[in-house]
Amino acid sequence: MSKPILRIFRPETDSNRDQTSAFDAAPVSELEQMWREQELDRLSGTADSKTVKIPLSKVVPLLLDAADHQRAWLDDFSDDLISMNSDLYEILLAYQQLRDRAAA
Repeated sequence: MSKPILRIFRPETDSNRDQTSAFDAAPVSELEQMWREQELDRLSGTADSKTVKIPLSKVVPLLLDAADHQRAWLDDFSDDLISMNSDLYEILLAYQQLRDRAAA
């Protein structure tokens, strides 16, 4: 993930008024931009606190990679509850049953 944008502004003086007042920053990822927008919504009071909505397609690859590499931080969240669409939940339950039958 890319580093957050850091902008450094110089104090406004006559000597540097015509100079650039901020350094160029690297572009942010789509995921980071979504998080920033949702964090701004949370801070402004227009979103639920501590809730971030991210497409599943952005989360699954990261979780799979963390599980494959046995990242310790993943265990820190193992008891946390998540919210999901009821259709996805039903599909996951059906998949779990099929997988369990195939293993038996």
